[in-house]
Amino acid sequence: MNTNEKFITKQEAATTADLSQQEPHLKVVDVMPSFASPDEERLAADISTIGLQTKRLSGVQRKRLTRERKMREGTWTEKKPPGKAPSTQSKDGAGGSGGVKRPHSDSSTPPLEKTASKKPRNAQVQTRTYKDAVVAIKMAIIHRRHPDVKLDQTQFNVIQAKLLIAVDANPQGETPPQFLYSKFALGIFWIACANESSKAWLMWTVSGLGELWEGAELTVVDSKDLPKRPRVIVRIPDTSEVTTVMTRPRIQNPELNTTDWSVMSRKVTEKKQTLALSIDPNSFKALTGSNFKAFWELGRVIFRTLKEEKRKAEDESTAS
Repeated sequence: MNTNEKFITKQEAATTADLSQQEPHLKVVDVMPSFASPDEERLAADISTIGLQTKRLSGVQRKRLTRERKMREGTWTEKKPPGKAPSTQSKDGAGGSGGVKRPHSDSSTPPLEKTASKKPRNAQVQTRTYKDAVVAIKMAIIHRRHPDVKLDQTQFNVIQAKLLIAVDANPQGETPPQFLYSKFALGIFWIACANESSKAWLMWTVSGLGELWEGAELTVVDSKDLPKRPRVIVRIPDTSEVTTVMTRPRIQNPELNTTDWSVMSRKVTEKKQTLALSIDPNSFKALTGSNFKAFWELGRVIFRTLKEEKRKAEDESTAS
């Protein structure tokens, strides 16, 4: 190495050493105005520590700076946040069509005072009674020839007294008779049995009462089987007493039980008499089979139903 090259090398080394020992003289100039806020000064200080590389402000920070500036200028006004708009989507919007519900008009909503409020179950008045809970078996104690022969008040009192004696005499250990109610009306002694065993007891007891008074012929029937006896009219060419007249049809017509017939009315003329009769169902059935004709002495007599007789009378009056 020649002398010149050595000198240059030493000079470069000295220059390099001097530069390494020198401190940087970088100075940051404060460019903020004298009226900067504490937040602005803090931001400026942060910028200076990162080598003059500015950081973008967020939206919240910009709004804050704008508010502080306007407050200093005296132009800041408080604004109420806008109200939340009602959602028009269904609660089940996930996966739905996203349609808007149709608003209801005020006229479709019933007034509050007209809306019926439901009563709690425990507030309802219980009106169901024991009588309603038990199915009544309605029975009727009647005369065997009802409705031609009806019971009167005195006869009802006798029957009732006998039934109460029978109830008290019911043996212990056996099923007692039970009834829901009883009453007397229109010649019928009505009794509502609580069960089938009480019904059987009533029928058996009444059948064993015997003849409580002269001509007492009692029977017990279900209310739906209450007899409605047929009524007929017959013209007989004889003016004898009713007992005599009723004997001859029974002799010549064994199927007619005239002992179970009742005379409702009797009209006697010079040579004949007209009888309105209430007859038993079996006799009515027999007359129906014989075309309402019965043997009488040396001939026959004709029976007519009461309805037929009335219709015939109306036709005759119309023709005249």
